[in-house]
Amino acid sequence: MVTLQSTLVAGSPFERGRAHGAALKDHVRGHLDAWLEELEAAGVGEPRAYVRQMLDETDFASAIDTWCPELEAEVEGIAAGAQAPADLVFGLQLLDEEWAWRNRRQAKCSSFALIGDDGATIIGQNMDLGGYTDGHQALLRIAPGGDGVPEALVFTVAGMIGLMGVNAAGVAVCVNSLPQLPSSPAGVPVAFVLRRLLQTTSLAEAVELVGAIPHATNQHWLIAEAGAARSFEASCEGVVEYRAPDPRRILHTNHPLAAAGAPETEAARANSAARLVSLQARLGAGPMILDAAKGALSAFDDPRHPVCRLNRPDGRAPHITTGSIISVLRPAPAAVECWISFGPPSLGGYSRFGLERRGAFQAA
Repeated sequence: MVTLQSTLVAGSPFERGRAHGAALKDHVRGHLDAWLEELEAAGVGEPRAYVRQMLDETDFASAIDTWCPELEAEVEGIAAGAQAPADLVFGLQLLDEEWAWRNRRQAKCSSFALIGDDGATIIGQNMDLGGYTDGHQALLRIAPGGDGVPEALVFTVAGMIGLMGVNAAGVAVCVNSLPQLPSSPAGVPVAFVLRRLLQTTSLAEAVELVGAIPHATNQHWLIAEAGAARSFEASCEGVVEYRAPDPRRILHTNHPLAAAGAPETEAARANSAARLVSLQARLGAGPMILDAAKGALSAFDDPRHPVCRLNRPDGRAPHITTGSIISVLRPAPAAVECWISFGPPSLGGYSRFGLERRGAFQAA
């Protein structure tokens, strides 16, 4: 098992970002370079000009200014700390939005929430991104804010404010791209929605926010606390709740299960459907235990469409499991238990972290 370390980010929003950028400076710059190379290889033309054009032709800043201006300041701090161009660092946050703007998807994420009879919830997912992200993974420890914002553990790729996470109030958030649903060049981007949800202190508060916030990009939001979980399929046209046949077992991949979506290719549907079948076989029945959750996210049940995806030797796979997270949420005052993998969990396993409900951080 690989032992992972977290990066502390504390202070004002700008100071949090600057700490992130400075501590992970080489990885932020390396991630930026790899991203630009990936864009160029995809045929977008000169990548920096392409990013500038995307920013000129979209307006995410207005919604960010309204709903989470502190996160915009955090992004500015990342650029300052890493001594990287501010426009490129902002563009780096727009992972799903860039795919939508280019009318293309590569993410293949799988998520679940399991609610046990003991009042505990196990929620987890694999985050599948381009192979170029491998080696730039990071775990941020977001210090609690003076305004009551809880401490949080956020998995990300260096330079991004977040991809998935859990907070010390016992609220966890997982996400899956839903390319069949519409997106918009305005609204709040996915990374900013994620971090804003991790500022909430209850599932009820998070549910209210996910329904109110204007979503720029099509995404499934799986949100949980001890003893409960809710599933929402969001797009620029609204939010639809998915109600699983068994509300104690919510399983989701990359196709809508409640919202009406546009037609998709047979290959794309087959990939998402195969991973959902794998989750159903492993988690649809039986005991709701951590080992089962780890096994489900490490699975290769369908060799063509595995839940756990490996990189190629050249590091340029179209999509790999960049990271994995499993959170165990028990009723207060029990600590939050979080298991993190950098890269495919089948290779390196998980490292354990904990968040005390009073906000103190522990790692084991």
